[in-house]
Amino acid sequence: MPLILYHPNIFGHEIAYCKRCGLKKLIYVVEGDPNSSEAAESIKTACFTTEILEGFDVQRTSGLADTLKKYGHLTQAILQYYKSVLPEDHSKCTGVCPPFDEFVKRCQDLDKMTVSDVFAIQLMQVPQVTEEIAVAVLDLYPTLLSLARAYSLLEGNTGAQEEMLRRQSNNVINAVASRNIFQLVWGN
Repeated sequence: MPLILYHPNIFGHEIAYCKRCGLKKLIYVVEGDPNSSEAAESIKTACFTTEILEGFDVQRTSGLADTLKKYGHLTQAILQYYKSVLPEDHSKCTGVCPPFDEFVKRCQDLDKMTVSDVFAIQLMQVPQVTEEIAVAVLDLYPTLLSLARAYSLLEGNTGAQEEMLRRQSNNVINAVASRNIFQLVWGN
C-alpha cells in the first residue's frame, strides 16, 4: 500500500510506477486542501481519475500532521495484519527485504516501457479513443499482436472486424472508436 503525495510535475509518473509495481490496494494521499491551490480543478480531476479509472484509494489529509497520523495508523494496521497471518518465527528464517542489488534492479525495471505501454500510447493517438476506451482495449488485448490475431480470425468480414471491439466490450468502446482502431491495426 504505497502512499504518495500529489505533485503535479511527477503525478503521471507516480501513478504509472505504482500500477506497474505489482502491489494491490494502492493508496494515493493528497495532502492539504486542494481548493486553496491555484491548480484546484486539475488536482480534483487528477484525484477523480486516480480513484475511478486507476483504481487507487485516494485519501485526503488536512496537512502534515494529519498525513503523519494516517501513516502511523496504516503502519499499525499492516503490522497487525502480518502478525495475524505469519507465524512469529517466519520473519527470522526468511529475508523480508531483497538484497540491495536486487532492489536497484527492480527499481530500474519500473522505468522500462512495456509492449502494452507502447500499444496504449498508439491507441491514444486514434481519433475518438479516450483513456477509458484505451484501457478497455488493453483489458481485452494487451498487445497490438493479440488484437491483430483476433482481427485475423474474422478476416473477410470487415463489418464484423470493425464492430468486434464494441461488441466484446459491451459498448464501452463505441462504434466509431472500434472502427478507427480497426483501421489502425488492419487498415490499408
